[in-house]
Amino acid sequence: MSDHDDLIEEDDDDFVVPRKKREDDEMDITPMIDITFLLLIFFIVCSTMDPTKIGTIPEADNGLAISAKTSAVIFIKPSGSDSVVLSTPDGTEFSSDENEQASEIIEYITGELEKSFGTPKEHVMLFGDSEVKVGHVTRIQKLIGDAFEDLDSTYIAVKEQ
Repeated sequence: MSDHDDLIEEDDDDFVVPRKKREDDEMDITPMIDITFLLLIFFIVCSTMDPTKIGTIPEADNGLAISAKTSAVIFIKPSGSDSVVLSTPDGTEFSSDENEQASEIIEYITGELEKSFGTPKEHVMLFGDSEVKVGHVTRIQKLIGDAFEDLDSTYIAVKEQ
């Protein structure tokens, strides 16, 4: 075997296919796509998608006129940064504890709907201030809807200016 044959055998082990050179205007965007998907997953997992907790009650342009005389009315007033005070038309306030408050609201509405004297109520009206967060109103509506499945409707009243 000659020296030339020895060189060829050694070179066979180290043979590497040459890479195709990219043109200058071509760019590999695979890492950018990977980072984009990672950021998308991060924001989906970490974000809160519940707009009812931050929004306020919008002003009403038009609506039905519902009489307070035929409705069980609950007043919702803002109290502090993220709390509300619920009360009846006669000024009686419901408890600030949510569990006690739920039972008091159900008891109040049941009493109003089944009044034996005076005018029995047909609806429930939530009378809120514009500063009340939608999340509070939604929580009370859900509570009423779960407790009174046969109730026709719950209305949100808006104070006229």
